[in-house]
Amino acid sequence: MYDMVERIIGVLRIHNASCQENNDLQPYLPIPHVRDSLVQPQDRKKLKKVWDRAVTFLSANESRIRTESQRIGGADFLVWRWLQPSLSCDQISLIPSKVWQGKAFPLDRRNSPPNSLTPCLKIRNMFDPVMEVGENWHLAIHEAILEKCCDNDGIVHIAVDKNSREGCVYVKCLSAEHSGKAFKALHGSWFDGKLVTVKYLRLDRYHQRFPQAQGCTTSLKPSNTYMNTMSRLRHHTSPDSSSNTNSLGFS
Repeated sequence: MYDMVERIIGVLRIHNASCQENNDLQPYLPIPHVRDSLVQPQDRKKLKKVWDRAVTFLSANESRIRTESQRIGGADFLVWRWLQPSLSCDQISLIPSKVWQGKAFPLDRRNSPPNSLTPCLKIRNMFDPVMEVGENWHLAIHEAILEKCCDNDGIVHIAVDKNSREGCVYVKCLSAEHSGKAFKALHGSWFDGKLVTVKYLRLDRYHQRFPQAQGCTTSLKPSNTYMNTMSRLRHHTSPDSSSNTNSLGFS
């Protein structure tokens, strides 16, 4: 469900950006049209509950999206309008580009395992490779994870897959206990406007992908004490979100 939420937000943000360049576009999108652009016809019945839960979640928890009624082509439609204003270049330069923005939902037995499974994690939605600039942008991702897990002295290896369309980052910890702490710190958090999700990864698969990680035993620490990615923390949703689905997995 949270993957669907992220995809819907992506469609609306792109449409809003297009409206800034083309005044002929309407500043809203009919909700059924968004669904049809994201879900193939053969999957719509199977994913109906997922879609409905995503719509409910956005209505209750996403302040940047407003639901309203519009008459289009002689028929009434519920539409989504993106409310976040476009910023000037001067304004953008004043805003840290990589910032943790609070939790999207509380962790409980439905979306967090009772015990840590392995020392390794696969983290999704930490970045968009198309939008990143410069040669060392991945170092900001590396730093953000260490800052978010600053009370965890067990992270020994971090690998940013710079070509990953899903914005994947891989983390190895000293033990399953340490990876459990990292899971709780990261899973369900908003980072740079993206909903971060975490899954456990088997140790043998991690070493197969990153052989150099086998000898890593020294705990990693943030490079400075300013905690830049933590400077604008804010709660993105209310803590009583009841529409969580079990997003756990074991790769």
